[in-house]
Amino acid sequence: MTAAPTADEPLGPSPDATRTDRAADAPRPAGGPAPAGAGGPAQTGNGGAERTGNGGSVPAGNGRRRRAARPPNPFAVPGLRRDVDPLNPLRHRDHVHFYVPVDHTEESFEQCQEEFGDPSYLHHEGRLVLVTGERGCGKTALINRCAYWLREQLGKADLTAEVVDLTREARDNEAIPQRRGNVCRALMDKLFELQLLTTNLAYEMRDSPDDAYRNLPGCLERDQVLIVLLPPSADLTEELVYYGTRAPRRVVFFAETAYALPAEHRQALDRDSPVPPVYLHVSGFDHRHADQFAQHRLDRLPAGTLPRLAPTALEDFIDNGRLATIREMQWLLYGLYEELRVQDDRPDEVTWEHISRHFIRRLRDLEGQP
Repeated sequence: MTAAPTADEPLGPSPDATRTDRAADAPRPAGGPAPAGAGGPAQTGNGGAERTGNGGSVPAGNGRRRRAARPPNPFAVPGLRRDVDPLNPLRHRDHVHFYVPVDHTEESFEQCQEEFGDPSYLHHEGRLVLVTGERGCGKTALINRCAYWLREQLGKADLTAEVVDLTREARDNEAIPQRRGNVCRALMDKLFELQLLTTNLAYEMRDSPDDAYRNLPGCLERDQVLIVLLPPSADLTEELVYYGTRAPRRVVFFAETAYALPAEHRQALDRDSPVPPVYLHVSGFDHRHADQFAQHRLDRLPAGTLPRLAPTALEDFIDNGRLATIREMQWLLYGLYEELRVQDDRPDEVTWEHISRHFIRRLRDLEGQP
């Protein structure tokens, strides 16, 4: 294999193009001049003409040639504030088209659909859905997708569904009783704010989770179902048993954990829950799934807009049996194509050398090294 490239080597044939084009894309005050070398007027001294960069010139003023619009980043997802935020069709409906069948996410989603194909039993029972998998494998994105689908499915069954997002209502370092109390209070507060409670009995018991959950169904309309997204945690095993065994009827709890559920806890959940929980799993993937993810994103652009990945680029980058995560691939390829899209001179294809150089640069940025 070719020796590993250094971070200082350019991605494409023209390293200076990146700096020039970033200057062109930099924001400036409305009506203000563009910086020299960024498509704006330059000091040419040639009687009102400016250099084109290829030895010729074009008329200044209204006749000035405009720089072609930059192609979009194929790994950018509309509506997300950060490039590695999870997909969330609950807030952005078009995100349903961005899911890619990798890392067992499609099998898990289909399993969820089977479990709630006929949701009528929720009139009499509650349910816990547990998603497990390592960090960065797409647990939150899968939960968002399942919750979105379930909300639509319940509507078809003449049930009214409300998704209540409590994912930020507890901290990892809090004791479990404190976490349970915070989650319960936040849930009752949001139900009160949404005016979903027909009586305030459960709200008045908000400081006593056991009593509040036990009385909650009687405080909701008979066709009202709650889809509750619980906070993630480093170790949710005790909490999972709690929510699985106390899920009120017409309430579906979604939870995620990066740790494997011990066999004894799973047995307790299956034994004590009115309905056994739904167990879903996502995982890391090899270069074949990484390439499938990349091609899915690149296919969103017209052919020839940006260079494609070389056939073995990700195979060479993800080697020695290592598994990548969806978060890692999104972080890496979003940054790589963010650089490529602002370059005038681009490589014919993206090789593992391009990926490796970009990876090293991003690691240096994270570590704060020069």
